[in-house]
Amino acid sequence: MSFKKTITTTIALGLLTASVLSTNVVSAATSSEAQEAITANKNATNDLLKQIESANTEVIGLDQKISTNASKIADQEAAITKANNQIESLSGQITDAQKEVSKRTVVLKKQLVTLQEKSGDAVSGNVYVDFLLNSNDLSDLVSRSFTINKLNQASKEALDDVNSAKAKLSGLKTEQENTKASLVATKTDLEKQKANLESLKSEADQKQTALSQKINDNKDELTALQADFDKASTEEADAAAKKAADDANNANNANNANNAKKDTPQPTSIDTPSDNKGGTSVFGGSGKVAGNSAGNSYAWGQCTWYVKSVAPWAGNNWGNGAQWGASAAAAGFTVNHIPAAGAIVSFAGGQMVGSWAADGTYGHVAYVQSYDAAAGTITITQGGMGFSNPAGPNTQTISNAGAFTYIHN
Repeated sequence: MSFKKTITTTIALGLLTASVLSTNVVSAATSSEAQEAITANKNATNDLLKQIESANTEVIGLDQKISTNASKIADQEAAITKANNQIESLSGQITDAQKEVSKRTVVLKKQLVTLQEKSGDAVSGNVYVDFLLNSNDLSDLVSRSFTINKLNQASKEALDDVNSAKAKLSGLKTEQENTKASLVATKTDLEKQKANLESLKSEADQKQTALSQKINDNKDELTALQADFDKASTEEADAAAKKAADDANNANNANNANNAKKDTPQPTSIDTPSDNKGGTSVFGGSGKVAGNSAGNSYAWGQCTWYVKSVAPWAGNNWGNGAQWGASAAAAGFTVNHIPAAGAIVSFAGGQMVGSWAADGTYGHVAYVQSYDAAAGTITITQGGMGFSNPAGPNTQTISNAGAFTYIHN
């Protein structure tokens, strides 16, 4: 199964799960029914939060792959430019070699023609023959013959050398052209991969949007259910009080009335399910509700404690650093991959924070002091037991800013 098909199937299943979790706002007749509906709603929301966290990790991974792919394409383009320059250089050298071949060929031809020319006052009328016949003795004849042969051989070897150089240059040019063709093919394949990755990221972003919308719907439903619970609890308390009054009025005497009051069930106070149980944020309407945000309930020296101390608007029950994005989205905050000063940045488990990696299980959070859009970097302050100052601030500037999750107030 192809990479794209696998991821697409995963996204489709995620959206199907979100659809299955979808429920209509119901009206509960009793406080017990309302409480059961509230519990079911929160369970469904928790499932959605897990899916959002998974989708967020998926988007971050795709962003990293797209960045790596773009870097590879840039490398291929640089290699193609280098190959083009080498091909152009070799073409010029081949042209020069061809000119040298032509020039040496002309010289050799002239030399041969000269040796065959007639001489009017010579013995034989041929320059070559006369040169030999004018030898003083046998030794001179041999020497002259050797000289002529050597001149001819030197001219031939020079011509052969130039032709060999030309052939070698032509071979190098062909090799470079083949290399360029391979580089172009690889670049084309990388561009197709980049298009597929961008398509997958778009689908993953749509999944996140759909899940966030479902959480908003659940929050509206929870508000209605809470109202049903309050109404049912009030009606049940009123009914219990009325029953007690009726029993008292039916008593025959004060003593019997007092006894009746003792035996009459008193109004029962039904505790509203805590919105902090199980680490779930308080939901109400579609606005930002950070739950219990007063004070700082996180452990001193942890990254969450530091960020809560500098961003008091964050919730006290958002979980570990990797969970803050999903928890904040559930609480109605804007969560995306758009860097901004004053935002909280959340790192997934194992995600690189500059030169080091966030904990594989808990992730990491930090506070964004500034964002350099031109450089694609953010400067953050953070805390944690791994730093020399656990309570912070520990300042760091990291690149690839678009790969992280940001929570905006």
